[in-house]
Amino acid sequence: MATSASNPLRLSSRTDHFVLPKQWAAMRKAKQQEEESGKAIIHFEKGDFQGDDLKPADNVIEAAQKALTDGHVRYVPGPGLPELRDAIAEEATKRGRPTEREEVLVTMGAKHALTQSLLTLIDTGDEVIFPNPGYPPDEFWITYAGGRVVYAPLVEPDYNFDLDSLKNLVSEKTKMLIINSPQRPNGMAVGDLDKLAEIAIENNIIVLTDEIFSHMVYNPDGHQTIAAQPGMADQSILVDTFSKTYRMTGFRIGWCVASKELITTMDIFQQNSVTNVPAFVQYAALEAITGPQDHVGEMVETLRRKRDYTVERLSKMDGVECQAPDGSFYVFPDIRGTGMNSQQFADYMVEQHQVAVVAGVAFGDQGEGHIRLTYALPDDQLEEGLDRIEQGLANL
Repeated sequence: MATSASNPLRLSSRTDHFVLPKQWAAMRKAKQQEEESGKAIIHFEKGDFQGDDLKPADNVIEAAQKALTDGHVRYVPGPGLPELRDAIAEEATKRGRPTEREEVLVTMGAKHALTQSLLTLIDTGDEVIFPNPGYPPDEFWITYAGGRVVYAPLVEPDYNFDLDSLKNLVSEKTKMLIINSPQRPNGMAVGDLDKLAEIAIENNIIVLTDEIFSHMVYNPDGHQTIAAQPGMADQSILVDTFSKTYRMTGFRIGWCVASKELITTMDIFQQNSVTNVPAFVQYAALEAITGPQDHVGEMVETLRRKRDYTVERLSKMDGVECQAPDGSFYVFPDIRGTGMNSQQFADYMVEQHQVAVVAGVAFGDQGEGHIRLTYALPDDQLEEGLDRIEQGLANL
């Protein structure tokens, strides 16, 4: 029944901060403009893969189909299929964090793992140190839980924490530190993991480490996790996903690794909310993580080539500076030389040149002066989109 002025909808006060995701505002605007104008837009704003050269591997699709044909369409154990949990435990162990099955929870994507972690641990008045720029959904759930977001500015050009400033942010109310490596939105790896671990241990702070781009790293040293630092196995929650490594974004399956006690509690949360991740999706994920891995390396090389091309093109444009990220499929160029702020730049490009990017300010005030682009597009669209940005800057 519709509400009226005399019979208003009585929402929980916890929803007072509800707004649609800031990082998707550009996508919403681009879609509306595309529908109204009929003009095709190049979508650099999507945090997703586009095109056939970055689709899921055939064996993963076949595993999902077989699981459906074999009747895996019923409830399964809440924390995940035992064999999938074992495979994830092996993956976490390879990263230097010895892990057993009971320390693994299979979730509805990494975002679900992050959400459950925050709602399980954060209480009213707890403080969470959050990177700026950072990933907006984390802020959303910290606030929902009654916690307080404490922003830790990341220092350009490497976007590392200033350790002295970080120590000054720690208080008796600090319960958690969130890190994301390689980072959203800039693709840089978080440094000084040993020193961050020392701060966490000295102050009894839990570290929520978001590692969704763990296999999408371009430097020879590969990915490093803070969960492997001495003393951090039980003082961290390691979150990852099948979405990025295996191009399975639409499957909605991720995982987290933490102490047995915490995973047991989070499993209760999961079974009383979504029950379990669909069985046929878990079988596809099992094939992805235990099957041939050659395609992962091929994907990284494809993305490296696209990254290098994108960085080279943007760096030659007037008013733009762009460094090569350590990982992910994003670049985060500095556009302050154009004379526009990030939202003005994003609006101008989508309205006048039909190319959509995300304003850096969507990720925090430290993102101002930057834009985020996804380069996981087909080569022809990547080239055309960069041509449009170049033309847009020339028209200024």
